[in-house]
This record gives sequence, structure tokens and C-alpha cells, in this order.
Amino acid sequence: MAGNVSGNPVTDDIVRLIYPDVKDVTPQLRAKVAFQYMNAEGRDVNCKNFVYNLKQRYGNGISALCMLFNATGSSLTYVGYRDWHGHIYESPYPSVIQNGQWGGFLHVHPSAWASGSESAVVYRGKNSAGESCDWMLAWGIPYVGNNHAYTEIREAKHYETDNWDYIKGLLEAKSTHATDTWNGCYSAVTIGQGTSPEFVGIMSLDGVISERSAATLITLAADSATEDKEDKE
Repeated sequence: MAGNVSGNPVTDDIVRLIYPDVKDVTPQLRAKVAFQYMNAEGRDVNCKNFVYNLKQRYGNGISALCMLFNATGSSLTYVGYRDWHGHIYESPYPSVIQNGQWGGFLHVHPSAWASGSESAVVYRGKNSAGESCDWMLAWGIPYVGNNHAYTEIREAKHYETDNWDYIKGLLEAKSTHATDTWNGCYSAVTIGQGTSPEFVGIMSLDGVISERSAATLITLAADSATEDKEDKE
């Protein structure tokens, strides 16, 4: 298992342990069990520790401590990113996040000038009908001003078209929490306050996670933030 993912995948065998009488394991059911395993076996803590260790090695400076959870019922594959300000630090974006796993990375501000961390990442997976879809998750930590989080889901390869200026505008108009539901898929993101906050995202299927549950869980997960008096240097 790569260091930037944590937790054993939630497979059909695990689903049958929870639901021994089920005959056909659907993506919806795998996604549901993955959500139940979100904090099991210390997988969330391991992901947080991995990202905070990256932050410690990086040191002072505006940065996003990013943690993404897959509760889609199938694997998610990294397909792209967009940096408006800053870049990923040391460890790459997780190439594959399997169902029930967390993926973590650190995104930092550019060192050459006074600027923040503002970026987006895209993962491809499948909805309940087996159709490929792209989950896009974006965050913004400006040098001056409030933090932002934004997410949306579209058809596969949608983000290969250069709509990034438009998306940047949507991101900067948002507050610290956003959700989207599209074509049977669901996504929720939250970012904390401060200059080096946690950015937490959940990628799932529509109907698996209640809006209240997702908001509560990722808000709790993103509640802490590190802010050093030198973080904007």
C-alpha cells in the first residue's frame, strides 16, 4: 500500500461480513459499508498523521493539509489537477484510492512571492450504473482573505476542457463548505480556518451519505488548523 493512502479496501467480502444474507453486492452497498468504515482501524488517523508529517517536514508557509475519502463503491483513479497558486509538496497525489480508503497530500504556496495555495484535483470513478464520472475537488487559501472550498462532479474527461478560469471564479465565491450531486454521484468538501488548514473531501454515491452526516463528519475532521505567525512568509 502506498504511503499516501491508508486503510484496507472495503471489498465484497467485507460487505458480506456486515450483511451475511445479501445475495448481490451492489456498488451502493459497498459505498455504504465504506462510509461505515470511514474511521475504522485508525485509517483516518493514519492519513492525518501522514499529512501532518509532510507539513512538519515542509515547515512554515501557507499550505493545505488535504485528506480525501472514497465511499463510491469502486476505486477512484487520479486523472489530473490544476494549480492556480502553489504546488504539491514531496508526496504525489494518490494515484488510486480504493473503496474505503483515505488519500492524503500536502499542497503548499509558491516560495517566490506572497501568494497562497489554490488548486483542484480530479478523480475518476463510476456511478451505480457503471458509468464513468469525474469528481473535482478544489480549495483556496489566499494570502489575504477567507479560505474557500468547492466541488462538482461531471462526465469523464470533462475537465480536459479548459474551463479552469470559470471554476476558479466558482471556488472563490464559495465559503468553507460545498457539496454536489450529479448523475447518481455525491461529493462534499470542507476547509478549516487559518493559513494551514485541513481540507477534507468525501467522494460517494447519491443516497449513501445524508447531507447532515457528511457535513458533521467532514466539519469535525477539518475543525483543526495550524497557523504560525511565520506561515505567510
